[in-house]
Amino acid sequence: MDTDEGATRLRVASEADATRTVVEAHRYCREAGLKEVDAQAVSTAVSELSRNILKYAGRGEITLQNAEHGSSRGVVVTARDRGPGIEDVETAMQDHFSSSGTLGLGLPGVRRMMDDFTITSKPGELTEVRCLKWDHPPLRATRILPGYRPCAKHATPQDCDDCQELDASQFSRPCQGERVNGDVAMIERRGHLLMTAVIDGLGHGPEANRVSSTARDFLQHRWSQDVVDTMRKLHDELRGSLGAVAGIAVIDSRSGQVNFSGIGNIAYRVFGQRNLRLMSAAGNLGHQIRSPRQEQHTLAEDEVIVIYSDGISDRFELQDYPQILYQSADTIARTVVERFGKAHDDATCIALRMRK
Repeated sequence: MDTDEGATRLRVASEADATRTVVEAHRYCREAGLKEVDAQAVSTAVSELSRNILKYAGRGEITLQNAEHGSSRGVVVTARDRGPGIEDVETAMQDHFSSSGTLGLGLPGVRRMMDDFTITSKPGELTEVRCLKWDHPPLRATRILPGYRPCAKHATPQDCDDCQELDASQFSRPCQGERVNGDVAMIERRGHLLMTAVIDGLGHGPEANRVSSTARDFLQHRWSQDVVDTMRKLHDELRGSLGAVAGIAVIDSRSGQVNFSGIGNIAYRVFGQRNLRLMSAAGNLGHQIRSPRQEQHTLAEDEVIVIYSDGISDRFELQDYPQILYQSADTIARTVVERFGKAHDDATCIALRMRK
């Protein structure tokens, strides 16, 4: 390890070196003034990049350097090696493409957990990844981040300042032994509003599926930003059926404000610098319920929402799945079901975050 003009250079040629870079990256970030959650993000990125160097090039180096922009302070990480390079950078940057032997985040995960990311690769010569984490990012008007994905209506982040796109996805599977799923997940967009719902029909199999499908068909045409009114109308729609429980959230993509209402054992959780749980009222839609209530919060850029049925174990915490902070909504929804789902129950999860 040596320091040159404020930069700390770390050789990576063994597993011991890779471990050392992670420890040093965390220390460097804390000394630079980054919060603990941001220091953990940087050290996780460094771990992934270091082990990529070992796997594909055998040796290389990680450089850590301070960055400044106005009142913002940050840390730049540069990973460089002279291995075989990356033949297809576009494929390597797709979700689900990761290096075996690493944390499974891959380069897309590194890009998501950092505020800025660039990659240069010349096959047979050089691969260099540069990424940056701010204590608080500069205003978007000051720069366009490489790899930033603006919403469909706007060409640049400057145009998109009041219209942040939401990354939302769902994954669901029936309980063991059933061909039909009694859970239904919904994601519906209407202008700047996005509605998500998890509906769990009572029991399993075809009868439960009929109830949850009826609820889905109703909500597709009748949902509104008033989630309490929507829940009451859904309760009336399901009268005479076996019944269901449900959680309905409507998110304003311009402000990040979330309105949520739940009936029964549908979990709504927020992971990030704060960990929140929004509460559902007791009851069974179509039979007897307590008065629905509205819960509100504002989604921050570094937070992730997960909404899931009781087929998911409710005991997992951030330390059980730290990658939840950095992965895409699609990966999060699938991972929550596959890692924490109960085999004897239908399991459904919706994941949502601001798109980076």
